[in-house]
Amino acid sequence: MYRGFPLYATMALAALLISGCTPAVVAKTDTTSGTSTTLGGDKEAGKLVFTNNCSTCHGPTGAEGGAVGPALKNENQRMDFAAVDSWIKDPAPPMPKLYPQFLSGKQVRDVAAYVESL
Repeated sequence: MYRGFPLYATMALAALLISGCTPAVVAKTDTTSGTSTTLGGDKEAGKLVFTNNCSTCHGPTGAEGGAVGPALKNENQRMDFAAVDSWIKDPAPPMPKLYPQFLSGKQVRDVAAYVESL
């Protein structure tokens, strides 16, 4: 058995986490242009923010999951809007913390509304 494999696998996973879950550069703004405002967030605007910042880890729509992040479909059965908003603002590793450096409070609420709609 090759003894270096666990180290190689660990390094590959670390590289994936570091490079794959870095946020896209999106202008931090409190203005959105979506139309489906729900629970304090706009799910259409949240879909765009999700695509640009979260889809690398959670999959293209979030419903299917990704290589690192879990599927978020039916997350509304596990957490209410306030809990999702709170989780995005202060996540547990390996999820990167994007608020407030990369996402505004409005963008977090929009993503929370999108996740709640899955």
